[in-house]
Amino acid sequence: MISNYQILNIHAHSWTEEDKHLFPTISKPVSHGGFSLSPTGQFEANTKRIGFIVVPPTNRFPLSLRDNEPAQKPAKIPKYFLDNMLLFIESSRFGLLKPANMRVEVNAHIVCTSEVLELIMCAPYENKTGWSLGVSRYRNTMYICRMDSEQADPFDQDNLRRIMQESWLKKLHKYCVFENGSAVPKNKHGSEEAGAFHGVFSFELNGNRVLFDSPVLAEMNPNGFFGPAQNWAELQMRLVHMNRLDWTAHNRTEALKWWVKCFLLGIESLYIALRDEHAFVLDIQKTSVRDLWKNCEKDWSTIVCANFLVRLLNCMSQVMAPVDCPSTVYIFKYDAMQGKVAYKAFQGRNQYTFIADWFRTMLDEHMEDIFPMNEEPQAMPK
Repeated sequence: MISNYQILNIHAHSWTEEDKHLFPTISKPVSHGGFSLSPTGQFEANTKRIGFIVVPPTNRFPLSLRDNEPAQKPAKIPKYFLDNMLLFIESSRFGLLKPANMRVEVNAHIVCTSEVLELIMCAPYENKTGWSLGVSRYRNTMYICRMDSEQADPFDQDNLRRIMQESWLKKLHKYCVFENGSAVPKNKHGSEEAGAFHGVFSFELNGNRVLFDSPVLAEMNPNGFFGPAQNWAELQMRLVHMNRLDWTAHNRTEALKWWVKCFLLGIESLYIALRDEHAFVLDIQKTSVRDLWKNCEKDWSTIVCANFLVRLLNCMSQVMAPVDCPSTVYIFKYDAMQGKVAYKAFQGRNQYTFIADWFRTMLDEHMEDIFPMNEEPQAMPK
């Protein structure tokens, strides 16, 4: 562990009997709509960029994932940390704000991204790649985002595979992801980048509300007349032929991450593209998230993942309890090899501060909206 960091009394790779057999109290996720992102990552307060999964007809297969177009240097999209979630909270206003103690607060114990929750839930089975999270606490809400990690080794085989997989998934979207269920691909012009849609969700974790966003796809609901027009869905990809060792590695890494994301978003079905070693997709199969879990139950435990999420967030809450400053950031680092988490405080405005000044100002400006002029805020009894 890094010097000057304090180690939490929690171990990702060591589980109690309760961790292995008793699932914590986590409610089903609730959808709060979402927001779109432009091709350059700019926030858009609308849902026009929802991507719907449409499996191509059989005669379209195989689908080539090879990039035959001239290589273009991708535009570097700036990292916004939690800015998009904060903008969504501002655009939702009354839906996500509440009066408390003569001031306006966000109606959630934790605000974060799904990436944060996914990293934590996968930590019990991650023994190679660590991560860092920045945590601030302001007006009784903890804000958590991933900090820039160390530069990945460009020659690391796992990193190279991840980059290639992301490139292939991006190409796959051109074949079977359409905006708003129309027959026009998200990417109408091959040289143009498509935007994205992020859903916003919340769930109750031992009585505390967790509010987060996640990139998400959808599928048309066949019973749309009697429910929502779409169901959230997931599109992933794996090799069609794998040996026993390949399956074990796949189940403990990719399949675990797929299940975690589906669990957090309440997704019941996912589409898995089956590719060969030459980057051709031979088929896309729809499977239930339950079947995914059943096929991997010997490789990982959903109970262990969920309990570690509860335990680490509880530890963070205890550490952050005395803090009420939007600029102060506590860095929590996960050492994957040791399975330990350590933290260090950076007081006041610092290089890690990620809650923008406009957000704090926005909360103050909504005092009159939350407390009407004829209803002066009442002081708490002494």
